[in-house]
Amino acid sequence: MKTSDLSIKELAAFIGVSTDTIRRAVRKGEIPATRVRTALRFDLQEVHTYMQRNAEARFGARSTRAPGGTAGRAQADQPPAGNTGAQFLGNGS
Repeated sequence: MKTSDLSIKELAAFIGVSTDTIRRAVRKGEIPATRVRTALRFDLQEVHTYMQRNAEARFGARSTRAPGGTAGRAQADQPPAGNTGAQFLGNGS
């Protein structure tokens, strides 16, 4: 697989997120993109480096998994129990 000049669809499929998530990350400056006329192109190695830096800045050095992974998330990052509006029936009903 080529690792440079990836389209939004190709990058989204490789990382396992939606194209809207990719576009949002570009707008926020979380991943680098090169504009070729009206299209965005991505270098997979650069994207991986940026995502790793962002994860380390956000979660500390413990988050070193590949893009799209969930390793390294602390319990404090989870929403508080209760007050979420979710219904939980503990007896399997």
